[in-house]
Amino acid sequence: MVAASADPVPQLLHGHWLDSIGHSIIVSKTPDEDLIFTAVLTPLVDHPDARDRVLRIDRPQESWKWRCGNASLELADEQNQRLVWITEDGRRNVWSRTKELSAQLSAGSRSGERELAEDSDKDTDSIAFPWLLNNSAPEPWLPLDVPRDILYDGARVAALLDIRQMIGARSEPQERLTHILMDHDLHPTRQGGDYLIPGVDSPLWKTLDVSEPMRRSIAQRISRIPHEVLSQRVSWSGNSEVWVGRHKISCRSRDIQALNARWVPPFQDERKPLEIARLLALYSVFDNPLSNRRNGVHLGLDPEIRRHCDFELFASPLNAAVQNGRFSSKWPHVEWRFGSIGSYPSVIDYLPVNSVVCINPPFTEAYLADVMARLAELKLRFRLRIAVPILEVFLTIAKSAGKRFGTSFEICREVE
Repeated sequence: MVAASADPVPQLLHGHWLDSIGHSIIVSKTPDEDLIFTAVLTPLVDHPDARDRVLRIDRPQESWKWRCGNASLELADEQNQRLVWITEDGRRNVWSRTKELSAQLSAGSRSGERELAEDSDKDTDSIAFPWLLNNSAPEPWLPLDVPRDILYDGARVAALLDIRQMIGARSEPQERLTHILMDHDLHPTRQGGDYLIPGVDSPLWKTLDVSEPMRRSIAQRISRIPHEVLSQRVSWSGNSEVWVGRHKISCRSRDIQALNARWVPPFQDERKPLEIARLLALYSVFDNPLSNRRNGVHLGLDPEIRRHCDFELFASPLNAAVQNGRFSSKWPHVEWRFGSIGSYPSVIDYLPVNSVVCINPPFTEAYLADVMARLAELKLRFRLRIAVPILEVFLTIAKSAGKRFGTSFEICREVE
């Protein structure tokens, strides 16, 4: 039997792994036990039946093989950072490190901590917006107390903020990225994307004016999202700053107060601070880091006009003027906790006929064109107050729609 001190497996086991059947795994040592470890397996597939599992890893005294649950360790490859587990019925599961972590481990073994520190300084110098980072290295952590959807949203937001850093100080691509994210849910084929980010093969990315090498880097960053679910944590830092992985997001006290006031579940619900942080992080992906203002995808319509409507079709818990249960928003699967009743366009079918509906769509071409295409239906069912921002390309669409439906459009004109 190999002595415990000469066995390389204990040192190799500790840390973050990905396995061949779709889990992110964090292995930590059990206190006061040299040869007993705990593995937390988190499925990376977003499925209703997906559950975290906790397994014990140990090496029985009567055996020289390490065991994890009902599997035995068949191969421990320290050079390639790989573990191969085989069950009694012959099934195999391969654990491997992420490429980034493997590179760090090999660099550390070759050059030591001093060289890594120098590399870190070089990386900081090349960052476009260093004031938006919190200078903390993302570390895998145990996910058992955090809902799975928030884990995934943290990874999505971190990826998009990384992409904004990659684009850098170029205003047009930054604004175009905002429009891509805004229009994504109206695109007829999402092609593998999720509710927030278009898939890597989506034609929407072709509209982003960046070089081909950068476009490939963006695709690579998006593809890494499932592998970083456990390392891009959403958390509060103080009372006015949200951290998502290495990114920091400054929050307005008015926004925090608005979300607190609109909170629908019990006020003392322990999830409330985390849900508020998650929603503020989600909306931050629309903001252009080159601007000190919030994203301008909506017209600043007078709240007094909106308060006299029965429903707001395009709003958010941050800016809605009507009561809870009277507005639709971008992400109702999150914002129902803050009073949202659904999202455009599906929510239209649930609004009472002849109600007064405020329509203040985002002034992206896709949204404005979609609203104009539905205008005949909307005019038949509701009394409308429409605010349309006038830009040259949108003016053409609006005038065309006006000729078809007998409606004229001016800046902020109400249409009843």
